[in-house]
Amino acid sequence: MQYLLLILGLVIIVKSADVLIDSSSKIAKRYGVSSFIIGITVVAFGTSAPELAVGIISGVTHTNQLTLGNIIGSSLSNTALIVGISAIIMPLQVKDTVVRREIPMLLGIQLVLAVMLFINGQLSRIDGTVLILGFIGFMLYVIKDSKSSVKIQVDAQGDIDTDADGNRVPPKAAGRVNEESLLKLMCFSVLSLAGLFIGGKLAVESSTNIAQSLGLSETLIGLTVVAIATTMPELITSIMAATKKEPDIVLGNCIGSNIFNILLVLGLSSVISPIPTDWALWLDIIVMVILTIIVFAISWARKRIRRKTGILLLFMYISYLAYKVVTAL
Repeated sequence: MQYLLLILGLVIIVKSADVLIDSSSKIAKRYGVSSFIIGITVVAFGTSAPELAVGIISGVTHTNQLTLGNIIGSSLSNTALIVGISAIIMPLQVKDTVVRREIPMLLGIQLVLAVMLFINGQLSRIDGTVLILGFIGFMLYVIKDSKSSVKIQVDAQGDIDTDADGNRVPPKAAGRVNEESLLKLMCFSVLSLAGLFIGGKLAVESSTNIAQSLGLSETLIGLTVVAIATTMPELITSIMAATKKEPDIVLGNCIGSNIFNILLVLGLSSVISPIPTDWALWLDIIVMVILTIIVFAISWARKRIRRKTGILLLFMYISYLAYKVVTAL
């Protein structure tokens, strides 16, 4: 039964991600907001819904060490697994603004989290409050940045002008593009976000039950099984975005999800109930920071993440998972 629930959850996630990408891209076109801004806010928040649900529930039940492992594991899979697979499907162009601001911002947040975790041996309610204030500050930054974001160019077919040839929609075609009701697009977005939440919840609960039945430890479940399950919306959404040639949504989704998870999910969970630190997490946090540094360095040097880098990131993630499983056994 648990395996059937897992499959059902994944099917719901796949369909919801497809609808979310289409509707959010069209809304972005309508208002001239960049795909990256949509990815780092709407899509990131929606795909982080499973982590948020796990964080709140585990905080109330005082089992949020699972959430801590989940968030660190999700950050690892976002950076290595998702960016890696997406880059293999289609090399990801990285804008200068992302290299100069968003990636360093994520790296700084991860370092702050590391200090918070190990300075007092726990993530306290005060730490959680600081993280939530950081989330509010991040959202204010995004809102301000969205006002000056690059306008999306639309080609004659009503798609984003990915080849930058300056091809625009003629007046008649523009009229057809705008015929689709904005309310309808927003309804699709909301329904798809709800679908991601429901599918993610099914995937998390079923995969956790399967792992527990196999005798895996709680820490390992949080870092691997639950992390992969809760990252499934980000993974499917990013694969869909890559196949639809929306690289900005891929990066925005991964960076935004990591920031949301640390600032909002861990912040809320630790305010509800302080999270004690497991010193065994040191290695996982170091790997998380190193992966972010690798993505930052490559993006800074080449302004794109190519297939070779994607293969490297995917190999590192698989090696990390293999190490965790072997050492746990």
